[in-house]
Amino acid sequence: MNSGMQKIEELIESIEANITSDIDYEALASRMALSVYEFRRIFSFIVGCPLSEYIRKRRLSLAACELMRNTKASIQEISETYGYSTSAAFSKAFSEYHGISPTACQRGAAAITLFPRPKFEWHVHSASEHTFQIVQDTDFMIRGYCALSDDTDTCCCEQVWHDFYELGKDQELSGNQIFVSYASENGKVKCRIGDRDTAYEKSAPVDRIPACRWLSVKMNTTDDDIVNQKYNMILYDLLPSAKLTRRSDLPTVEIYPRDMSEEHFEWEIRIPIE
Repeated sequence: MNSGMQKIEELIESIEANITSDIDYEALASRMALSVYEFRRIFSFIVGCPLSEYIRKRRLSLAACELMRNTKASIQEISETYGYSTSAAFSKAFSEYHGISPTACQRGAAAITLFPRPKFEWHVHSASEHTFQIVQDTDFMIRGYCALSDDTDTCCCEQVWHDFYELGKDQELSGNQIFVSYASENGKVKCRIGDRDTAYEKSAPVDRIPACRWLSVKMNTTDDDIVNQKYNMILYDLLPSAKLTRRSDLPTVEIYPRDMSEEHFEWEIRIPIE
């Protein structure tokens, strides 16, 4: 079985066993030796939806099943069990997902929507060729806009990118390229978007990237499904096949042209390697 898929399957078992508890994204990513950013992309590719969406739908599905099984269960207690601070918030989320209220569900008044656990099957895939480059780069800083990506982002860091342009931060750039770093921070993704800079100022808002080797892969599309698939290929096919190891102490970096108006513009994914 594909190692990435196998590890995700193991994590699904862990998530299901702890579905009513707080889910630690960083701990899950660490078990796969990935950054939270990479983990969120690979999970979406393999399972077909973002991790936060998977957890939300599974909780609402299990809550509905529990209400149908136990017609005397307390809706307040079930809402707390599945992570909702109030029964009103639970009822709103429940009704939006299932199309009926928790009370109607408990009465058996209508059908519910069940979001099932993913089913993993073993397949043999023929080998395919991958184009990549190993780049040795000096240390540098990324100076620019920084924010945390919300767990509910359908596309990881989409809101950070939106705010980057909405706030006019792109107009503050001086170079022809946009450098982006994605680092894990308290279970979230800290995304910094800006210029590459070599002038180090301690007081400046920068992320410092030390000199290291990078595995570089070029892309000509930003379609999220394709990018997620590419990350899965890099981390669970390309790296092992090339006998390379990802450095866990450094963030993923992406490099874009400042002008992204041209169709099929080229951009770059960089994974730090030992």
